[in-house]
Amino acid sequence: MFDREVLEVQQGVWINERWIRDAKLGRRLQVVVRPGEIRILPVPDEAEQEVSARGWDVFLSLGRTAQSGRLPNAAVEHDRYLYGKAQ
Repeated sequence: MFDREVLEVQQGVWINERWIRDAKLGRRLQVVVRPGEIRILPVPDEAEQEVSARGWDVFLSLGRTAQSGRLPNAAVEHDRYLYGKAQ
């Protein structure tokens, strides 16, 4: 379901609470302003942010404990080593 309405900017723009509820954005919002757009996004709760931070810690730790490989320039020759294709 899409609601579309043309608004005239006077002193600001009012966003109806029903639109926020229909979009399931939650009670806390963040506003991101970029050239040509304004985005309104939900703010993740603190527990969700903590899980995300722990996930990144685990992901980043994988490189620290990786065993060295036997192939020279594995990153540069990725396609050739994995798929047998020349770049």
